[in-house]
Amino acid sequence: MFWICSGLFIIFAVTARFSSTGVASVSAALATSATQTSGPGLLLPGSDARHHALVTPAPAKITATPGAKVSLFVDVVPKPGIHVYAPGAEDYTPITIKLVPGADITPGKLAYPKSEILFFEPLNERVPIFQKPFRLTQEVAVGRSVKPGSTLTVDGTVSYQACDDKVCYVPESIPVSWTVNVK
Repeated sequence: MFWICSGLFIIFAVTARFSSTGVASVSAALATSATQTSGPGLLLPGSDARHHALVTPAPAKITATPGAKVSLFVDVVPKPGIHVYAPGAEDYTPITIKLVPGADITPGKLAYPKSEILFFEPLNERVPIFQKPFRLTQEVAVGRSVKPGSTLTVDGTVSYQACDDKVCYVPESIPVSWTVNVK
């Protein structure tokens, strides 16, 4: 028996007798379906099996001077058959980056690549989407008062809504982080 809950398959093994072995196998099935790992025990940011896209901040480390503007990137790879919404999509949650406010970093403009237009026949609607790998570019300015030799951490969240050709999923949020070395 299985249920789909926001894109996560929950599988229960049904046996003729309920025993401690049966309960252990149910627990193992739940634990296995809940996460996707890369390497022994290593969970990569944005690689959780419940997410409908792989979200990777890049570069992980950045060098800047006080007062400089730098670009933070987020590489997004929707899973096969999945699309995420682009800005301009009405009634859906388009992908965005929200940075945690900090005195030493000032967010600038978020730049998006050109999106595709999807015609969804059942609702007779056209919506802007991304269904191929793409990159978001978030401009930030390093504060002029930041001392050389400092290391800044820029934390944020990438939020988006994903759909396939039959189901739209609950909007998702994935934490992202960058390190800025000030010289």
